[in-house]
Amino acid sequence: MIGILGGNPADTRTERQVRLVYAAALAAVAAVYYGAARLGLALSVAHGVITPVWAPTGIALAALVLLGRRMWPAVLVAAFVANATHGTSVPVALLISIGNTAEAVIGRELLARARFRPAMERVRDVLAFVVLAAAVSTAVSATNGVTTLWVGHDLTSSYGSSWLLWWVGDSMGDLVVGSFLLVLAAGSLRRLLPRPRIPEAVVLLALVVGLSAFVFLAGFWRYPHVLFPLYIWAALRFGQLGAVSTSFAVAAVAIAGAVAGETPIGNESGTHVVLILEALLAAVTISVLLLGAVLAERGEAERELAEAQELARVGSWSWDIDSGRITWSDELYRLFDLEPGTREFDFDGYVELLHPADRELTRHVVEKAYATGEPFSFQHRVLLPNGMTRWLLGRGRVIADTGGSPTRMVGTAQDVTERRQIDQLRDTILAAVSHELRTPLTAIVGFAVTMKERALDGAQRATALDTLLEQALKLERLLGDLLDLDRLRHGFVRPAVIDTDIARLVEQVAAAHANGTHPIALHTEPAPASVDAAKVERMVDNLIANAIRHTPAGTPVDISVEAREDGVVIAVDDAGPGVASDERETIFEPFSRGADVGAAAGTGVGLSLVAQFAALHGGRVWVEDSPAGGASFRVFLPR
Repeated sequence: MIGILGGNPADTRTERQVRLVYAAALAAVAAVYYGAARLGLALSVAHGVITPVWAPTGIALAALVLLGRRMWPAVLVAAFVANATHGTSVPVALLISIGNTAEAVIGRELLARARFRPAMERVRDVLAFVVLAAAVSTAVSATNGVTTLWVGHDLTSSYGSSWLLWWVGDSMGDLVVGSFLLVLAAGSLRRLLPRPRIPEAVVLLALVVGLSAFVFLAGFWRYPHVLFPLYIWAALRFGQLGAVSTSFAVAAVAIAGAVAGETPIGNESGTHVVLILEALLAAVTISVLLLGAVLAERGEAERELAEAQELARVGSWSWDIDSGRITWSDELYRLFDLEPGTREFDFDGYVELLHPADRELTRHVVEKAYATGEPFSFQHRVLLPNGMTRWLLGRGRVIADTGGSPTRMVGTAQDVTERRQIDQLRDTILAAVSHELRTPLTAIVGFAVTMKERALDGAQRATALDTLLEQALKLERLLGDLLDLDRLRHGFVRPAVIDTDIARLVEQVAAAHANGTHPIALHTEPAPASVDAAKVERMVDNLIANAIRHTPAGTPVDISVEAREDGVVIAVDDAGPGVASDERETIFEPFSRGADVGAAAGTGVGLSLVAQFAALHGGRVWVEDSPAGGASFRVFLPR
């Protein structure tokens, strides 16, 4: 029913609000344009409707660029009313207003095709604004307006001088007013002017206005160069906002002085004086806009470099050899776990941060590079404030003067700690796996050759087959562990949970080791839980095998199962050498075998599987001291 009667009321209300906002924007743009137009036409330097001071051009361009081309009716109406109420006939005022509107529309379209950004933080944006908007689009309005006045016999001077006056006024409107509005609206004021810089900005603005008044209102017009340092200060410290604000303030005071006759450049009219000043101001404004854009591009490049260094964990440095001062990038500070910019370094101070075993190597490499001029690359360690060690790959080269004498060194340092750990892990895997593979393969090959080349009786043949089967199963177990480790790493393993009496399961696994070299003592109680029985069996088997592998023959292995309210704890205690306190976390990492394993066999996979299977159940594994003096490996599995 709602659709039949006219649509959703909420949609209608939203559409009405959009129209109201659009109407309000049109009214605001038209009011500001009209006020600026009346001000420009009322100046004594205006020749009828031709004036060298025409801020409405910049207002119209900024409105269409920021709010869209649909703002053109505001420009058309305001321009028509301003010209018609200044003694111009209605037809002439209408034609001039059409030119004013076309100027803004064409300027907006040209900038859009050039992919112009209002913030003007790129050199290409400044050049597009100056050429396409301030130079090209303004020629449309000047040509249309002057031609209209010429046809109607309303020109008070030659066509060429009238056209130049009109064009200069419109161009300055774009350069000074348009740039100010575009930059101010392109970014938040908080970003453009951070709170800590507000006092500096106030001081700078006061100096700009004061010195401009001194130059253009107090009779010191011969010394405009005193303002140039303020332009530079504004661009360096405040970017494009400082550039356009300074240009706007200086231009306003300078034109006020010229109109008031306080800037008597030559013996020409006030209009001619304004033209001369505007030519000077245009050159300075374009220069400072380009400076601001270059600084913005440089700042963006530095930010991108800092982000790239942070992602790649690469820091850069520069060493001025004569002064001994070394400059670091922020990321290099972070590689040393230092706050960026907290301290400065010379070479000796830098060396003190290195690992004592690598200090002489570093001195030798750098001294050799200084003597030969050759680039260098080497790895070294640094000592972090927390006592940890980090590996860095240092690269550098020497920069010499025209006489060949070294003046600077520049280079980078990259964190390669993880790369070295991976290399060490790879070597450990190769050593451990190759050893564990070689043992059963050697036995299998040996017995197979024996069975082939010798005639064995029944008992010998049975023994050989038992050995072959045992070694083949050992090989299968090793390969299965490696495959399980890889599948767990990729998240391909999911627990198949069933209700299980963990005590009974542990007893069954322990029974398989009962006739071995170590007596096994069991202390269990009923402990029902929902677990993946096959994986819990592997966990217990790995823990028992680990205890047997790392303890002397004949020493007992105690196994207990304790039922708790929130879960079950399985403990496997041995009487071996135990696990050092600094290895109790890393021992559960893949291929970690501890520092004191001696000649004990193993790949370092079993305990890692125990930890990952426990995590798969939402549990955990840890090691502590056993009452018998060895290690006590404990697994907690939630119910």
